[in-house]
Amino acid sequence: MADQYLKYAFLINAHTHIGDAFISLPEKKFSVEELVAPPHGYKYKMMAKARREEIIDGMRKVIKKMERIGTYAFIDFREGGVQGIKMLKEAMDGNIKAIILGRPSKMEYDKDEVDRLLSISHGIGLSSVSDWEYEEIEKIAEHVNKKNKIFALHVSEARHEDIDDVLKLKPNFIVHMCMAKKQDIEKVAEENIPVVICPRANSFFGLRPKVEILMEYGVKLMLGTDNAMIVEPNIIEEMNYLIKNFDVKKRDAIKMISETPKKLFQKNFKNGKRMRMKVLKKKTYSCWRYNEKSKGKRCNE
Repeated sequence: MADQYLKYAFLINAHTHIGDAFISLPEKKFSVEELVAPPHGYKYKMMAKARREEIIDGMRKVIKKMERIGTYAFIDFREGGVQGIKMLKEAMDGNIKAIILGRPSKMEYDKDEVDRLLSISHGIGLSSVSDWEYEEIEKIAEHVNKKNKIFALHVSEARHEDIDDVLKLKPNFIVHMCMAKKQDIEKVAEENIPVVICPRANSFFGLRPKVEILMEYGVKLMLGTDNAMIVEPNIIEEMNYLIKNFDVKKRDAIKMISETPKKLFQKNFKNGKRMRMKVLKKKTYSCWRYNEKSKGKRCNE
């Protein structure tokens, strides 16, 4: 392969909320709590008013955008209970794969509902320990872990949260850590828990992930684009933003959207759609599909 192409097998967007893609935000400044905190954030009010078809159509549009740039898979925190998962599955088509992490329809543990969610998803992805009564979130985490499914949640996004409470839940991975302290990061590293960072979405709220400290402690990092109403789910643009605005080497950034999430989620990729080869053109880090005849073809061609 020509030197200007960097070969790898996966493009994985490790954290999305594509259910809010249909929302056009008003021109005002939101805090994290005002915009996305359940159950009263602006996002949830808009989703409650929206028609089912409107939500599905929004998801379809951003799924196609992810496919055009060559995304193999995305990991979606899917709000809305069982119906929310069904809407995402209805929106899916083409070759892209979704790892779906559902969420109870109410801010409480319901054994039967969690069983139903787990029967049609890969696990549960919750907002944060700050949003829930801890006993409720504890029951959910225990249930998910017993079923050997994925359990994940946002941690210390806009305010510091007790990392010991988080670690007791035994998450498979966590998201954000913008307000984490050094000792929190050290504990996460000791427990070998991967962290997904979403720098473009964080910047919308005036936040910044502690990328350099996370890397200093050897935390396994992945990249996600977060809410589709804030940032288009283009994982290559997310990587380019990271390289430009943080002290991160290009090779390390590429691992965050390929090798690291591939290893974490590989058992979820064993069945289903066939893996497709991707390449990044080194100078621009635009996505190309490579074959010997064409010597490189853009992913959206």
